[in-house]
Parts: sequence; C-alpha cells; structure tokens
Amino acid sequence: MKTRHIIIALVVVVFCINAFIIGWLWLHRGGETSAPPQAEAVADEPQQRLPPKAYTAEGFAFLHRERRYADATTAFEACIRAYPDHSDGYHGLAQAQREAGDPSKALVNHDRAIQLDPERPELYWERGVTYARMKHVDGAITIFEACLERNSRFANAHVGLGEAYRTKGDFKSALIHHDEAISLNPRSAWFHRERGNTYRNMGEQELANADFAKSRELEKKIETP
Repeated sequence: MKTRHIIIALVVVVFCINAFIIGWLWLHRGGETSAPPQAEAVADEPQQRLPPKAYTAEGFAFLHRERRYADATTAFEACIRAYPDHSDGYHGLAQAQREAGDPSKALVNHDRAIQLDPERPELYWERGVTYARMKHVDGAITIFEACLERNSRFANAHVGLGEAYRTKGDFKSALIHHDEAISLNPRSAWFHRERGNTYRNMGEQELANADFAKSRELEKKIETP
C-alpha cells in the first residue's frame, strides 16, 4: 500500500512539472512570436495615398518657383508610384527632366503622358517645348500643330509655332502665329516680346521696338501692386 502511494505521488509531481514547463514555454514563445491582433491589423493595412494633386502641386512648386529639379523629380516619381495611370505625374516629371538638362528622358515621359491622356493640349505643348530645346524644329512644329488640333485657342502653341517658323526663316508663317497668339491674349508681355524678336530678325526695327516697348509696359503693370 505504501509503495502505491509513493507511485501516485511521483505521477502527480511529474504531471505538475510538465504542466509548469508547457505553461512557461507557451507564455514566453507566444509573446515573442505573436503580435497583438490590433497590431497585426494595422500592419496589414495598405499605406494611405495622397490625392494626385498633393504630389503634383509640390512638384510644380519645386519646378517653377524654386527650380529645385531633383526635388521636383522626387515628387513626380512619388505621384507615378501611387498613380501609375495618371498622366499628371509623367507630365510633371518630363518637365523636370527637361529643365535638369535631360530632354531624352523627358520625351519618354511626355509620350507616356500623351498615351494616357491623348486629348489634353497642354501635354503636346510641353512636348513641343522639349523638341524646341533640342533644336528639333520640325518636330516642334508637328507637336504644336497637334496641340492646336485639340484646342485651336491654345495661345502658347501659336507662340511656339511663331518661334519655330522664325528659326526656319519663314517669317510670314511666324507672324501669322504671333498675331494669332496676341489676339487671344493681348496682355501677354511674352507674346509681344516674341513678335518683336521676329520683326527684328526681319530687319523691321521700328515694329520690333514697338512690340518691345509694349512688352515692357505690360511687365510693369504685372509688377505694380
């Protein structure tokens, strides 16, 4: 009888020891490998995206106001990562690359923007500017004309064509587009200055001086509060 009691006691001790070990391992290993349910839920949530304009507004501020082309590039690339099928990111990135001195890369992103949104005239205008910077005059003319096919009142495209035809020595065509641009926006100092440059290249100095004077007058009005 005494022996049986001893055996029962040993069994109980062994059971208690095993239960203690199992409980200890569960507490420690579980705490190390398992995250609280709330934390797991947060980790599984996708990172919140900003609206496209939040990225592009920052990019264009860096590009036009501060001329920080690397920062502008970063902002537009962030827009593209968040919205790969949105034309504005590529549109801005192309301009940043052009201003940073890499027109070949810019053309790739101009093309991507146009592919995504082929009816936006400003996409063609900026591509034409890049061609003009590359001295690819015929390419610039083709793209500016494509811009006007989508919006015949896009005055900047007329100015671009005026400059391109002036470069080719076709002053008659240049003046047609300069005049059209000024008729659309007669208060643009830039438009009068470019027509003045064409008149000067033609040897019409009096007409050139009149446009230059008008350009300066309009610029002063802009600067005056």
